[in-house]
Amino acid sequence: MQIQQLTYFVTVAEQGSINKAAEKLFVTQPNLSKAISNLESELKVRIFDRTNKGVILTDDGKKLYQYARTILNQMELIQGLSSRERPRILSIASYPIITMGRLIGAFYNNHKQEEIALKLVEQRMQQVIESVESGEAEIGFVMSNNVQVKELKHMLHFKNLVFNPLGVDTWYANVGPNSPLYNETEVTMEQLLQYPIVRLPDDYFSNLTFYLQIDGIRLTEHKKVVYVNDSAAILALLSQTDIFRFGPGLSAPDFAAHGIRSIPIRNCDVQINVGWVQRKRELLSPEAQDFVRLLEGLYLKQTGPEG
Repeated sequence: MQIQQLTYFVTVAEQGSINKAAEKLFVTQPNLSKAISNLESELKVRIFDRTNKGVILTDDGKKLYQYARTILNQMELIQGLSSRERPRILSIASYPIITMGRLIGAFYNNHKQEEIALKLVEQRMQQVIESVESGEAEIGFVMSNNVQVKELKHMLHFKNLVFNPLGVDTWYANVGPNSPLYNETEVTMEQLLQYPIVRLPDDYFSNLTFYLQIDGIRLTEHKKVVYVNDSAAILALLSQTDIFRFGPGLSAPDFAAHGIRSIPIRNCDVQINVGWVQRKRELLSPEAQDFVRLLEGLYLKQTGPEG
């Protein structure tokens, strides 16, 4: 098996079409089809199902893609060793959380004399996992609750990723100064049902959360929902309206800097597992290692939701 075969295979998988892949690789469609057939014969498995619209990966093909993508990423790093001008990049995929901005700022201040390109994308958990798997992000920040953790472990195993735990948290009610609940020392789910909740658009993992209950009340009983897809919009809504959100104690200090409180919820036994993911058996870049040290400091001084 040759690196070129893996390059052809990965390109076809990502393009979803042999014709499109042939154009991108500057090879003929018959030669690319033959290369894929030879690879299937060599491995003795079918890696693509052919359809009228193109090709899709089989289960064996998905496994091969994970391994091949990792190998090609490593090859790019090896080839880059010979280039003195190789750019230094920190690429992170993160569940949208206000705290990530503080960490990026700290990383920048620690390295502002160096030429490092920073790339941070906010995504739902499933997208974070896919970004790390594909190599678009070197590390991914994730948070999973009671009903998500089992499925998360299964998906990470299937995608050849590793979860590195940072700490265990729970949910609080984030409210701004325009909320009638702002001065409460504790809130109940009954109280929260009276106000709109701001949430990220749903994905597979967030749908599992609907099975959660707090103090006997299911999350599905919240009928007033506003969906936004980034932490900046969430911050604006909390600051200017009576909307609330569920958030971990981890982000309480960052919200407090904007006048937003994180109030304990009565009888809340939701457990949030906080951590970061990476590809198995892949060494992190020095930039990613430095950022991981910032992540690891998140819970070292955490004393409570208000500070």
